[in-house]
Order: sequence, then structure tokens, then C-alpha cells
Amino acid sequence: MFPIINYRQGTVCFLLCLSLIFAGTGLVLGNEEVPHRKLEDYNWMEFKLTVPSKVDTVLLVTGTLEAHGVGNNGADFTVPYHLCQLISDEVNAIIAPYIPYGRTVSLAPYSGGFGISEKVFKGYVREVIEGLATIGFKNIIIINGHGPNRQPVDEAATEVALARKVRCLVIDWWSYTADITMEVFGENGGHAGINENAAMLAVDPSLIHKELYSEELASPIDPSYTAIPSPSSILLYKAGEGYPNFDLDQAKLYTKKVAEKLEELIKDTIRRWDEAGF
Repeated sequence: MFPIINYRQGTVCFLLCLSLIFAGTGLVLGNEEVPHRKLEDYNWMEFKLTVPSKVDTVLLVTGTLEAHGVGNNGADFTVPYHLCQLISDEVNAIIAPYIPYGRTVSLAPYSGGFGISEKVFKGYVREVIEGLATIGFKNIIIINGHGPNRQPVDEAATEVALARKVRCLVIDWWSYTADITMEVFGENGGHAGINENAAMLAVDPSLIHKELYSEELASPIDPSYTAIPSPSSILLYKAGEGYPNFDLDQAKLYTKKVAEKLEELIKDTIRRWDEAGF
């Protein structure tokens, strides 16, 4: 006859067995090393042992599909997802699958790109953030890759943070690191300009088609008028500055410095949250 084991005893035994199994396979679950950095690579048993006891921070990318000059249409999630991969170990975070569809507006008519409505986008992002909170993450760091996404993402993050008592940080990566653009290139950037082009080049040079480039593809952003569709797919923040270059060494240096600055912000914000007792 088998002994009767209550629920709590059974849970303890189950987790002990999992620990022994993973110990036997050489799997380390300390703060310095976790099984995976991508959320989708976990199985449920690994996840149960890792979040939130070993990792309580998640990185989530929001982007969109739209024209980027001679770069890939998916740059707005390709670049920030790469940045997440560069910093995930240092900030001890797991990377959630990115959200590729966002608020594409003036560039939607260009081939291969499209947007979704703000209502649908905000609702979906809110549900994703809510889900990440539900499965155990305390710090939800959103690396946004597309300007028109910012307001609905901010609203969604604020609603979940206040309702669920979790901590959210939303970062427009290119805007927060504008000083790095000036430091490395000595001029301002732009949408698909020198900064974003460099970041894409550092991710995968094959995604940048230098042979298709012409300065005619670029024009400065002028807030005094609005053109739908946009007459250019490279939009410069300052007239005469920010045209894409194709220097791979500069691109790698720029991307490294951007990642380092994002890492510092995330670490500092979490430290301050902790000190404030949130």
C-alpha cells in the first residue's frame, strides 16, 4: 500500500526530483548562469525552477514592419532584439518573443510593410505584459523600436504596473542613446539613417543593400507639414545630417556603446526600485 502524500509534500518532492535531474545533467541554475536566455526555449519544469527565484527580469521588444531605406523592413524589431541579446546576461534577464506588428502609418504604403490599429496594438501589448507578470516576472523592460508605438506601449505598461504591482520600464532605444550617435559619428541620425543603419549593419550586413542606396531616398523630418505616404523612407532628424554610412567597424562600435548605455539604465532603474521598496 502506498503512503498518502499531501499536496505540499508532493510539491516539495517534485521540485527536489527536478533539482536532482538537472543536477545530473550538469544544468546550472545560479544567478550567473541560467538554462536559456530566450523565453521560448524553456520547458515548463526549467521555467518553474528559474522564474522568479533566479531571474525576475524580462526584456520585451515592440516593433513594426515598415520601409527602412536600403535596410530590412523588420529593422524596428531586429535591432532592439539584438540589443537584448547583447545585454541579457549582464542584467540577468530572459528575452520574451518580440512583438513585430505595430503602429506603422506614413510608411505603410511602401512594399512589404503594414500597421495595425492603435486600439488592437495597445490591447495586445497590455495582454502580453499582463501575461509576463502572471508567470512571475517582477521587472518588465520594454525596448521599443518604433516611435508611434510609444504612447500605447506607455499606457499599457502603466496600467499593468499599477494594477499588478510589477515594475515596468519603456525605452525608445535610439532616442535614449542619441548622444552615442553624436559621439561615434559626430552628427545626428534618423529613421534608417546613420544610427539605425549602423545598428542593422552590426546585426547582419547582408540585410543592408548598399548598392541600392541613393541620397534621393532620404529627406529631413519637418514637423511643419505631414505627407501621407511619406515621400522618403529614410527620414533625417536634421537636414544635411544622418545619411547612412556603411562602415562596419563604426557600426559595431556604435552598437556596443548603445548596448552598454541601455544596460546601465536598466541596472540603475532596478537598483532604485529596490531601494525605494517597490
